[in-house]
Amino acid sequence: MTLLPTESLMLLGLVALFTGFIKGGVPALGSLLTVMVALLFPPRDALGITLMYLLVGDLIAVSLYWRLAHWQELKKMVLPVLVGVGLGGVALAFLDNDNLGLTLGLIVIVLVSLEPMRPRLNNWALAHPVSVRAGSGILAGVATTIGNAAGPILSLYFLLLKLDKLSFVGTGSIFFMFVNVSKIPIFMGQGIFHAEYFHSVAVTAPLVLVGALGGRKFLQWVSQVWFNRIILAFTAFAGILLVVRYFTG
Repeated sequence: MTLLPTESLMLLGLVALFTGFIKGGVPALGSLLTVMVALLFPPRDALGITLMYLLVGDLIAVSLYWRLAHWQELKKMVLPVLVGVGLGGVALAFLDNDNLGLTLGLIVIVLVSLEPMRPRLNNWALAHPVSVRAGSGILAGVATTIGNAAGPILSLYFLLLKLDKLSFVGTGSIFFMFVNVSKIPIFMGQGIFHAEYFHSVAVTAPLVLVGALGGRKFLQWVSQVWFNRIILAFTAFAGILLVVRYFTG
């Protein structure tokens, strides 16, 4: 069994802990995970590494929160999400490492910039639920395929639905497992998974459970108001960091 250098293993250990924290408490911060991994590995490699940890985290999150999911809404989003995943797979084939981060960052920043308009968006969404659901599902499918970053889109959509923090996490846990599994064939077909990372990810994967337990405690502790603020603040940070990385090299 060949492992990555010690420094890389330590970073992957932190990534595993953060993955668990996200899945156990704040799933909307998923876009930060890809950013962390992309600081050390090429963005396309980072997608594969991140997805492996996310799949482990999905199993843990679903076991903790599946009873809290908003199942009716999830069923309605299946088709739009699958369309988005397919479109994302096509886009991914044309995005190199440089353009991938920039594209993702700009998408995230635009979405967060809409937050001051949320009262108006709420009213519009209530009047056009089918359009909002379809648009959110397609965009989330595209974003999760090109950057494991459906979190910001689904976060804003779930906030529009006025889900409380527990329903938010429960619904997100089922949604992200579904989309992450659906991405496996696309990633395999485009050579995004690399065998040299498998052993190192397997060794550090148990730390995902440790992080999930910490995330669950955090979810029980944080208030609904601060939960929403944390989602928006860290989502914006992730988008800005991706764009800055592109222009600074």
